[in-house]
Amino acid sequence: MSVDPSSVPLPPFSSPVLLSLPGPLSRGLALAAVVLGSLLLAVVIVTVGYSLRAARSRRRRTPARETLRSELLDRLYGRDDPAWDEWVAGLSALERDELESLLDVYLRELEGGDADLLAELGTALGIDERARREIADGGYWDRLHALVWLALLRDAPDRDLLETRCTDTSRERAAAARVLYAAGTDDCATAGVDLLLRDDPRSFSVFGVDTLYRVAERDPTPFFERVAADFDEWEPSLQRQALLVVRHLTTVVGGADRSWIVGALSSPDPSVRSAAWRALGAYGWDRGLRDGVDLSAIGEDPVPSVRANAYRALGAWGDGEATAAIESAATTDPDARAQVAAAETLVANRGTDDPPSRRVPGSEWVAGPEGVASVTDESAETEPFGAAWAWATEHARFDRLARDISAERERLHEEVRG
Repeated sequence: MSVDPSSVPLPPFSSPVLLSLPGPLSRGLALAAVVLGSLLLAVVIVTVGYSLRAARSRRRRTPARETLRSELLDRLYGRDDPAWDEWVAGLSALERDELESLLDVYLRELEGGDADLLAELGTALGIDERARREIADGGYWDRLHALVWLALLRDAPDRDLLETRCTDTSRERAAAARVLYAAGTDDCATAGVDLLLRDDPRSFSVFGVDTLYRVAERDPTPFFERVAADFDEWEPSLQRQALLVVRHLTTVVGGADRSWIVGALSSPDPSVRSAAWRALGAYGWDRGLRDGVDLSAIGEDPVPSVRANAYRALGAWGDGEATAAIESAATTDPDARAQVAAAETLVANRGTDDPPSRRVPGSEWVAGPEGVASVTDESAETEPFGAAWAWATEHARFDRLARDISAERERLHEEVRG
């Protein structure tokens, strides 16, 4: 009796393709499928088990956290002596872990005497000594975590420890300097600037730039001395960040040397030149610094964005010499965006009724209706700055109109509420 092979059922996990393969290869693929299925099953079991364990842990921690929070606030605000050491001595490992988590939250929110008392709780928990050990013996992430805790506790470790273990990366440098700033140490500016800018530094994150500004604000002299000495050796990104800090240090610079800012106007990197102009915009009051700037060279810069930043800086200075320099360079500037920046600056300083003087033979800008500029002859189509001035004055007019509408709306609201 003959049997049709197509009518014979296939074994489990088999297919016509597998059956058509040589024996060893077919068995190997079948084994691989079994192993893969087993691995997937194991992953599912582990994931479900971990989720159940985490849920159980949360159920245990939530009541403990609320109890600890209540006790913490009661000891902080309801007692003359919080007796942290006595309380901590009676806590379990889980409760200590939850208390550290609460301490992290409140130290970020509170200031003054409350924060000082909470810092004592951190000492009772041994966080300060543990952080020092992690800095001395731990890896990169251990050190960062330890520095964060020391900053929250306002507890600065030995400077040698910071210098030897926390200067490998920009993030560590910033975190170490932030500890000194948070602790309010006497050498915050000197040691902080040294940690941040010593030994071939690299550019910082936003946190790092903010830290550099904060330590320099305490005493700008160490910062300006370091930058004046090393600025030319730094990469452009760090140069821009130093100039950004300088831009916001105008009220505390004292007699610091700032001549290097003018030198940055000659940098081969256009972004550094732009940053230098933005920094100089805040120093219109410094005649000594201004005298070092060659205003006639603004139009010679080949990059339009640099020229635009120069016009805005001169506009921030705001005096007749600065606006005359803007007009001299901008009315012949070949770039439309730079022209608009200059025109907006002139409008902001002189108003819409004082257009630039004659710059092209046979043409002159005059203030038309509502302050919009016009040109007295047919050169209007060929004179580019006339269009920039018209744009700036029109924009100023609409801005003024919008402000008037907002003021009127507020007045009507006050009348209705009154």
